[in-house]
Amino acid sequence: MKKERKALYFSILINTIVSFLKIGGGLIFASYTLIADGYYSVCDLVTDFIALISAKIAKRRANKKYPFGYGKVEYISQMFIGVLIFILGVFTIVKSFGKNFVVPNLNIIYIIIFVILLKALSSNYLYQVGKKNRSQVLISSAKESFVDVVSSSIVLFIVLIGQFFPMIDLIGSLFISILILGEGLRIINDNIFALLGEDKNDAEIKKIIESTVNQNKRLLYSDSSLIKNGSYYQTTIEIAVDDEMKVKDLIKSENKIKSKLKKSKYNIKFIDFNFISK
Repeated sequence: MKKERKALYFSILINTIVSFLKIGGGLIFASYTLIADGYYSVCDLVTDFIALISAKIAKRRANKKYPFGYGKVEYISQMFIGVLIFILGVFTIVKSFGKNFVVPNLNIIYIIIFVILLKALSSNYLYQVGKKNRSQVLISSAKESFVDVVSSSIVLFIVLIGQFFPMIDLIGSLFISILILGEGLRIINDNIFALLGEDKNDAEIKKIIESTVNQNKRLLYSDSSLIKNGSYYQTTIEIAVDDEMKVKDLIKSENKIKSKLKKSKYNIKFIDFNFISK
């Protein structure tokens, strides 16, 4: 978890630098496409902040007020950010049509190349750390950073073409605005489904549950159901039990199974049992 936070802090730093360079460079060297791309980098920056804060909240233990824990807090906050990003996309489109487009200063190329290199390094770092630590948050951030690399490369192309056709800056800014709108809609859509919860028939997780139960020779795995709510899983496990097994041994086996499953990488937080006779 510490490595995940460290990587997110690094991503926040890079996105802050990149956002200032893009917006500042666009203002100084007359490229609204680069300014719009700076807004797109701000989206990455805000997403990193929310991931950092909400991940911390989501890890709090369940209590009487929140019996299912705080897992959904992450998705509620992400939905709110998605709405803000969508509004930013609309604002960028409106502003695009109110600009007088001119030939951008070629010195802007140095800024664009520098931010491309920064984001490429950031994307690679986040992906490697995420893959090593099995962090979906970091892997998602790495993908977002790579999209930023692609968008900045497109901006570079537009700036070069803009030396001959200044109006292409309008096309570029509208293109980046659509990316921002799409990002906002994607975040809203993903988190609506996450909040509603979805049934899962995940063979890999069920295989882990079966293996964990069958480690006790007096128990026999029969079946299990999975429900994903927010960032966590709920499961009900059906287990065939030896009729001669004492209650205290059964409780001890329950606790052992729960402990092992909760320590797995699948974030299984709520575990119920349904016992049947062998």
